Amino acid sequence: MSPVQPLADRLLATFGPDAVDAAPPAPGEEPLPRVAPDSEEGCAEVLALARADGLAVVPCGRGSKLGWAGPAARADLLLSTRRLAGVVAHEPADGTLAARAGTPLADVRAAAASGGHRLTPDVPGADAATLGGVLAAGQSGADRLRHGPARHHVLGMRVLLADGAVARSGGRLVKNVTGYDMHRLYAGSHGALCVILEAALRLFPAPERDAVVEARFPDRAAALAAARAVLDGPARPVSVLVEAGGDPGDARVAVHLAGVAAAVDVERNAVQAALGDAEVLLDDAARARAEALREAELEGGRWPDAHVLARPSALDGALAILDDVLGTGAALRVQPGLAAVDARLGPANADALLRERGAELRARLADR
Repeated sequence: MSPVQPLADRLLATFGPDAVDAAPPAPGEEPLPRVAPDSEEGCAEVLALARADGLAVVPCGRGSKLGWAGPAARADLLLSTRRLAGVVAHEPADGTLAARAGTPLADVRAAAASGGHRLTPDVPGADAATLGGVLAAGQSGADRLRHGPARHHVLGMRVLLADGAVARSGGRLVKNVTGYDMHRLYAGSHGALCVILEAALRLFPAPERDAVVEARFPDRAAALAAARAVLDGPARPVSVLVEAGGDPGDARVAVHLAGVAAAVDVERNAVQAALGDAEVLLDDAARARAEALREAELEGGRWPDAHVLARPSALDGALAILDDVLGTGAALRVQPGLAAVDARLGPANADALLRERGAELRARLADR
């Protein structure tokens, strides 16, 4: 009998077949029992069982980002919050929303839109991602260029600590000065500090106008130079993306603008001046294109093999390392304003080669 089978049987007897399955704690590892209680009391019961038996618990949502952090030193059981779902408070007049951790991010996004707001982070794969999972993984979308990291917009959290206690940090109001901002520490902690039960977020007014300005360039260097000219100009883009690789001459810059219509029109003219011969999409067409650019990160339903981060001043050096390891024809998605690069690694030893050269990597491929 598998050593995890007795544990799985106990979980089945306590929580029922709808709550228990198996999943790997990280890509490529052996599956472990995964339990998804439908109540906060059930989550606390799982932690009590783990404490009694000396088990190591890995919290998760739907498990799409379990490989984003380093492997746990030990893992015996996965605790999923995917069944703790639903919006619990929404104040459109205040621009705030609170939801349970297992709420699909697409549902949170739709609730925000119903009140005339836009949600950050604007991440790909929102149907398969949960609010708690996105916050615990510290995930940001390309809109981080405009809005900053997601943790800056978390107003408060309710979390479950290892001893079974429920702790609160912050609240559901924008003007909240109660206690320490522990919720900003929990965001990006990958479940190492707590199990997120609920989070309250600050929302942004839905823009009057969206615009996407795109231009093609003969090579990546020219595209990056144009993108940096945009970033140095008067516009405040939601995102600036450079895609390069593959065929020669196949480098592209895409700039997403959003806000008050008159301001976006002025910014669009500035971006066009920086990019030269460019295609402009407005409003519905621009929103559809921005969504397509966002979802392209999940090419074929899989994350990029690596998300490489650098200081802005070291971005060119990081790109040179990637070229050295992957070849100059490798397809890369570069966000120069964030000094971030998404890469499809290709060579089996690319991870090791990049680490040898001092690159900071976050593996994100589900089947690695």
